[in-house]
Amino acid sequence: MEWYHTLVILFSSLVFLFLLGVPVAFSFLIVNLVAAYLLMGGVNGIMGLVAGVFTSITTFALVPVPLFVLMGSIIFHSGLGFDAINVLDKWLGKIKGRLSILAILMGIIIGALSGSTIATCALLGTTLLPEMLKRGYSKRMSLGPIMGIGTVDALIPPNALTVVLASLAKVDVGKLLIAGIIPGIFMSALYLLYVLLFVHLKPHEAPSYDVEKVHFSEKIKLTFKYLVPLGFIVFMVIGLIFLGVATPTEAAATGVLGSFFLAAIYGKMDSRVLKRSISDSAKITTMIFMIIIVSDTYSAILAFTGTASKLIEFVTQMQVSPYTVLIAMMVTIVILGCFMETVAMMMITVPIFMPVAQALGFDPLWFCVLMLINMETGLLTPPFGVTLFVMRGVSPKEITMADIWKAAIPFALVDYLCLTFVILVPKIATYLPSIMK
Repeated sequence: MEWYHTLVILFSSLVFLFLLGVPVAFSFLIVNLVAAYLLMGGVNGIMGLVAGVFTSITTFALVPVPLFVLMGSIIFHSGLGFDAINVLDKWLGKIKGRLSILAILMGIIIGALSGSTIATCALLGTTLLPEMLKRGYSKRMSLGPIMGIGTVDALIPPNALTVVLASLAKVDVGKLLIAGIIPGIFMSALYLLYVLLFVHLKPHEAPSYDVEKVHFSEKIKLTFKYLVPLGFIVFMVIGLIFLGVATPTEAAATGVLGSFFLAAIYGKMDSRVLKRSISDSAKITTMIFMIIIVSDTYSAILAFTGTASKLIEFVTQMQVSPYTVLIAMMVTIVILGCFMETVAMMMITVPIFMPVAQALGFDPLWFCVLMLINMETGLLTPPFGVTLFVMRGVSPKEITMADIWKAAIPFALVDYLCLTFVILVPKIATYLPSIMK
C-alpha cells in the first residue's frame, strides 16, 4: 500500500468516527488498534503499541499539566479570579464600552487559568452577556469580545494546553510557555484597540450608564488586596521559568502551593472548594493524558508504516516556497476548527505537520505559536467555527446565528492580522525564549 493511501485511510476513518459522534480520544483509539493490527503485524503490533503507551505519559515534561489544571481550579472555585476581575471593573469606571473591555479582561484571566476557549466562551456567555444586553449594548459589542478573547487563552500562560502541544511537538515546555506571552499581549491590545475605536465611532452601540463611584484610595487598597497577590502567583510560575530559577514542573508546583495558601488566607479554602478543585483536575488531566496516549500511538503508526517520512520527502521535493506549504497547513487547521476543539486538532495535525515544518527549516517554537493562534482562530471563523455554536447555545433566543457571525468576523480578522504579524516578524514569538536563562 502506498504511503498516501495509508494517510487517507487513517484520516478519513477518524473523520467518519467523529461524524458518528464517537468521542475524539476513543475515535483515535479504535483507529490506532485496527491500524496496528493490520499494518504492524497483528497481535504483536498491538502489544508494541501498548508498550509505547507507558513511554508516552511517563515523561517529566507532562507533570506540569495536572499542576496547572489544579492551580486554575483552586483559583476559579475559591473565587480569587473573580475578586481580581471585580477590582479591574472598578478601575474601568465610566469608560466607553466598559463591559466589552471587561469581557476581554475577564477572558484573559479566566482563559489563562482554564486554557479552554469553549469553557471561557460558555462562562462569559452565561454570566456577562445578559448584563451587556440589558445595558443596551449592541449584539456586535456583546457577542464579539466574548467569543474573540478565546484566542488569547492558548497564548497567555500559565495554561495546560501549551504544555500538551509542547509534549506532542517535542519542544521545550518552558520556552513555548514564554513564547506565547508577546503574541498574547499583542492580540489582546488589538482587541482593546478595536473596541475603543468602534465605540468612539458608534457610541450608541455601547451606551454609557451610571456606575458606583469608588475613591482612588479604595481602588488602590483593593488592588493590593486582591490583584497584586494573584499577579504574584502568576509571576511565581512564569517569572521563575523565565529567570531559569525553576523548571516548568517546579514552577507549576509553586503556583499550586501559592494559590492554595492564598485561598486559605482569604478564608475561601474549605473542603468543598478543595474537593471540587481536585475532582475537576483529575477529570481534565485524565482526558488530556488519554488524548496524549492515542496521539502518540497515532504518530508511532505513521512512523512505522513510513507514511511520515514519505510525506516529508514529498513536501520537501515540491517546487514551491516553504511559506506556500505553511499557508496550506494553516488553512487546513482553520477548516478543522469548524468541526473540533483545540486538543483534537492537535492530535490530528501535530504528528503530520511538525515533522514537515522542521524539514522545511521553520523554528519549532515559532511554528507552535502559529499553530496555537490558528487553531483558536479556526474555532472563531464563520460560518462553522465551534465557538460560534457554543455562543449560540448560551445566548438568549433573540440572538440568531447571523448575529453571531457578524459579531465574530471583526475579531477573526484581528486574529488573522496578528497571525500575519507573527509570520512576518518571527521575533514576536522567539525573542523572549531566546533571552531566557
